[in-house]
Amino acid sequence: MSSIIKILSDSVINKIAAGEVVERPASVVKELIENSLDAGASDIAIDIEQAGRRRIRVTDDGCGMTEEDARTSFLRHATSKLTDDADLEAVRTMGFRGEALSSIASVSQVRLLTALKGAPSGTLVELEGGAIKSVTDAAAASGTTIEISHLFYNTPARLKFLKSAATEFSQIATAVSRQAMANPSVRFKLTHNQKPLFNLPPTTTVEERAANLYGNEIAENLLELDGGRDGIRVHGLIGRPGYTRADRTYQDFYVNRRAVKNTSLSHALYAAYGDMLMRDRHPVGFLFIELDPALVDVNVHPAKTEVRFRNQAQLHDLVRDEVREGLRAHGQPGQGGPYAVGTSAQAFYADRVKEALTDFGDRISEPALQISHMHHSQEEYFDTHSEIRLPQASPLFPLAQIHDSFIIAQSREGMAIVDQHAAHERVLFEKLQDQAKSGTMPVQNLLLPLQVELGPAQGNLLSEYLPELVKIGFIVEDFGNHDFVIKAVPALVVGADYKKMLLDILDEVNIHGTSRRMDGLRDGILSVMACHPAIKIHRHLDRKEMEMLLAELFQCRMPHTCPHGRPTIIRFSMDELKKMFKRM
Repeated sequence: MSSIIKILSDSVINKIAAGEVVERPASVVKELIENSLDAGASDIAIDIEQAGRRRIRVTDDGCGMTEEDARTSFLRHATSKLTDDADLEAVRTMGFRGEALSSIASVSQVRLLTALKGAPSGTLVELEGGAIKSVTDAAAASGTTIEISHLFYNTPARLKFLKSAATEFSQIATAVSRQAMANPSVRFKLTHNQKPLFNLPPTTTVEERAANLYGNEIAENLLELDGGRDGIRVHGLIGRPGYTRADRTYQDFYVNRRAVKNTSLSHALYAAYGDMLMRDRHPVGFLFIELDPALVDVNVHPAKTEVRFRNQAQLHDLVRDEVREGLRAHGQPGQGGPYAVGTSAQAFYADRVKEALTDFGDRISEPALQISHMHHSQEEYFDTHSEIRLPQASPLFPLAQIHDSFIIAQSREGMAIVDQHAAHERVLFEKLQDQAKSGTMPVQNLLLPLQVELGPAQGNLLSEYLPELVKIGFIVEDFGNHDFVIKAVPALVVGADYKKMLLDILDEVNIHGTSRRMDGLRDGILSVMACHPAIKIHRHLDRKEMEMLLAELFQCRMPHTCPHGRPTIIRFSMDELKKMFKRM
């Protein structure tokens, strides 16, 4: 009987290893930059063609390699970064997996040119599918240039899982940006299809690097922090509480200069801001943590993007406390609250409906109070007043506001609490949606065009999507060097913060852009646009405004949620109210 278990060939083994390390072109860029940094480079140039599918070339001025090292570097488990198993307990280099270059080479065509500093000549190594084709002497500047061509050419299934060129290059730009933030003293240059994206000069501070990389719009809203205890240092940049973004794009955590993902660190950042954050808004933060390498395990993920700490809870509390202290030091007291993180709307209102009703007389307008005393049953009330008070399109009659934020309304079945911002957001979204689909979007030219300065990555993204924005009435012109001017906006959003709206649109595109069909992306952008001019909380509405808002809400196709999925209305039946007050 033949054996069931077989030993895989080296070719298959290498491709499996490549699947762990080389997820997409950005993974290759990350690995190559880490090698350059470990080689002591002070100048790193990254040249990309066709979002990395055709070519990735990384050139550095690091220490370079001999011919023997150049050959050996492509063997499995060959590395200059570990000597024995003790090194695994405290990894001090950016990369250590010996099979990284081997894995990359197994799914691409590779050309490596390297030379030691002061050497009369260098070495050229060429590989295809992991096999060395030639090794020759060649003229070379000191340092290393490695060129990866036709990535995944021999694994077509992997090619099918790659996203669009825009998405893949966005991932590359993000990977380079994170390395640049962690290493401000190193010059980074990034080029795509022969078009320079950025050329970041070496700086002495993270603040300067942030301004060069992300533009003054973000840099001017960042606060510096530097603290720590028990041998752990926490430093970096955090955003002012009033400056938030629509997603987590501008949140990066670095452990010993390695960009990492860790849910505990992320939670600590949000806990520090507490209830200063509006729902669905996210803080900006670039946090650097320096600690003994023996206290962190970077081996839990093949690409070293996730880490585990020996004392996770202690580090969580330290990061939270240092961010809070950083906010206080700049006159922005950090705070927490029982509803700071993700309380459901239903639970929130159910806990408070008693107090909202018990002292209702102090919160509602006098006319509404008089009406409530005049009628002894809701049927009598609606029979008497619905024809003059209740808009035909709305099943709710507004009575008052709670804290100028939520509308208390009466229905035939009981009562409802309406989120005025979410309701108006739904109304504006569907109007914008209808106008965009019909091609009749009214546009308002700005009397004074608004200038917006962006960072290289954001500027490149906006340039690509300008035609789509024009189609929905948001007219922006590219003035070059990542400077843009907003010249006109849809008439329905007049009066909003156009600059903040544009940044939120870019966040939406960056996260969801090419992973959606264009119709879905357009709706995502429209939902962002609807949010900004919508009636905010803490805004007083008179009776007519409340009636009009409810009437328009119930003319919508989906009146019960805002465009982001939050409820617009929380209803309570008479039976539910009676149970709350122990009447049944």
